[in-house]
Amino acid sequence: AIQRGGKKKGALCFYMENWHYDFPDFIDWRHNAGDDYLRMRTADTAVFMSDEFMKRVEAKQDWYMFDPKEVSDLNELYGKAFSARYNEYIKMAEEGKLKMFKKVPATEQYRQILVALQTTSHPWLTYKDPINLRALNNNTGTIHMSNLCTEICLPQDKNNIAVCNLASMNLVAHLKKRQMDWQKLEESTRLAIRQLDDLIDINKLPVPEAERSDKENRAIGLGVMGFSDAIEQLGIPYDSPHAYDFADKVFEFVSYMAIDESANLAQERGSYNNFVGSEWSKGKVPVDTLARLEEERGVAIDVDKKSKQNWLDWDALRAKVKSGMRNATLMAVAPNANIGLVAGTTPGIDPRFAQVFSRNKISGKYLDINHNLVTELKNMNLWDKVKNKIIELQGDISSIEEIPPHIREIYKTSFSVSPYAFIEVAARAQKWVDQALSRNMYLEDRDIEKTMDIYTTAWRKGLKSTYYLHMKPRHGAEQSTVAVNKSAQMGKTGFASAFRKVEQEPVVVQESISLKVEEIIIRAPEPDVVDKKVEPVSIPLDQTSKQIFSNVQTQISLPQNSNIKMQNENADLKIENQKTEQKVEPVISQKPNTHYQEKVIDGKVYKVHMPSDPQENFTCDGCQ
Repeated sequence: AIQRGGKKKGALCFYMENWHYDFPDFIDWRHNAGDDYLRMRTADTAVFMSDEFMKRVEAKQDWYMFDPKEVSDLNELYGKAFSARYNEYIKMAEEGKLKMFKKVPATEQYRQILVALQTTSHPWLTYKDPINLRALNNNTGTIHMSNLCTEICLPQDKNNIAVCNLASMNLVAHLKKRQMDWQKLEESTRLAIRQLDDLIDINKLPVPEAERSDKENRAIGLGVMGFSDAIEQLGIPYDSPHAYDFADKVFEFVSYMAIDESANLAQERGSYNNFVGSEWSKGKVPVDTLARLEEERGVAIDVDKKSKQNWLDWDALRAKVKSGMRNATLMAVAPNANIGLVAGTTPGIDPRFAQVFSRNKISGKYLDINHNLVTELKNMNLWDKVKNKIIELQGDISSIEEIPPHIREIYKTSFSVSPYAFIEVAARAQKWVDQALSRNMYLEDRDIEKTMDIYTTAWRKGLKSTYYLHMKPRHGAEQSTVAVNKSAQMGKTGFASAFRKVEQEPVVVQESISLKVEEIIIRAPEPDVVDKKVEPVSIPLDQTSKQIFSNVQTQISLPQNSNIKMQNENADLKIENQKTEQKVEPVISQKPNTHYQEKVIDGKVYKVHMPSDPQENFTCDGCQ
């Protein structure tokens, strides 16, 4: 299935290492205010950060920025070699041997990066040393950047433009009786590797540099989608150890089968041109590279390194890999925002954005309902009772007490899942993936210290990259317009209350009340005193207000023994009561708001504005 709405936009992303002299200006490129000549409104940005920088952040040391013309070799260095050379340049700068440099506290620059990320979703944070030190394919050169969605890690130079062919498997299609069908997943993985390799031979690329890179490296990226959908069906909360282990098992299994099939293809058709000298040729597989990253960084990677698939023979596979590999890379997890919709599942490894929301795509607007949750609630005879409230709460069920707690745990939405769970799921998967993962983040609050800790945790756990940061309220769900009295719920009113037609409180009537077009008589009794006389207050009305009130139909409910007389000549209303004081409640009729969007849910029409998933507005077309 192809869904492009009849058009496809191009996209662009710039990566910059943060030791660059102009990096402070680069941080502000995406801000929506200021001089247009200093802004990059339509292109995306990402920062390529070293371990040296992150260690200086933790040690609260200074960070130096240089003119790249004077320190040009820093672009090609990583790991210990980068740190050693960087410190040499610091010494040269302090001795006056470099013409241009400046320094700031490393924590201050880190904070500036994350403030920009919170406000503009840019620059994305990617980590140079994990990308290069864990690469199995960088024997042809340093990897200087990722792609538009931060999951591709390929070297390139002036003669080679990196090309990667992507596909994603739907995990939900491999569930059978609430269990993973490992045999079917193996078949899909092996088939996908062969299909992607065949695709390279029929690709028609526009420039010779891309053609050369594609044919010589035969890089492919097999990923998954529907992770959140699958664990929902298995009854596993996203932020639980069971979900982390499930990610571990799935990615280990897919990695093993993908590597094995590429090795089989190498025996049938030959290895890719640059195989000799690669880490593959030394019998390395992705999980082995963690040790090198730890050695170069000098800090242990905070992730469970044990295999969760004890029956897989990794030693036999290592020996097989030494003989040849058909592809330089094998795995990468793309965002899948569009193809996830086509497949009817959740995108990539992200949790579900909301249980009910609207997808606004270039080819139309779609209602997205979590059918797993609907099925669960129908089985408990709860769906009809709570569906209106789910819409009212913007697709978040965490506060609906009618729904059992264990169901609310399983069906958490993206903003209610712990951000550390996002990191842990990605870290477990990254162990087995030779490229990277497009890891979106969702945060409810803008506590900058907390945000700094979250992204530092991602670095400590060995992630290679992160993607968009979605923040509330900017990326929150649009408030529904079912019967919701927000001012009553919150106890607040806004400026619009000055123009609001309000039902007046009951008032005490003294023998007679006269409501005239020229003035309104308002009586406001004290709440605890019903027999105290209150002096009336006269408020003059302008011509507009007179016209409004002349058209208002006022309904007054009185006892049967009251005597009511209408005088139409002067539009006066006189109420004469010869007996005791009575309470009168004027009720001003209003027409219902007709500016709703109708949605059909289970055959019934609801007038609502649905929340919208922010990811589809950002994810690049090339990786969807």
